[in-house]
Amino acid sequence: MVQSKGEEKIIELDTILEYRDGQVYIKKMDTNEMPATLTFNLIEALNNTIVEYYKGEKS
Repeated sequence: MVQSKGEEKIIELDTILEYRDGQVYIKKMDTNEMPATLTFNLIEALNNTIVEYYKGEKS
C-alpha cells in the first residue's frame, strides 16, 4: 500500500483473545473496514507475540 504524505489511516481492532493449551483463540473481533491481508497479518503477529510470551514465561 502506498500512502501519500499527510494521508492518515486509522486501524481499529476491538478484539478479545484467549491463550490456552499453547494456542491463541479469538473470542471476539470487530474491526473497521480494512484489507483481509492486513487483518490476517495483524492477527498472525499478535498470535506469535502471545505464544512467544507465554512460552518464555514457563522457562
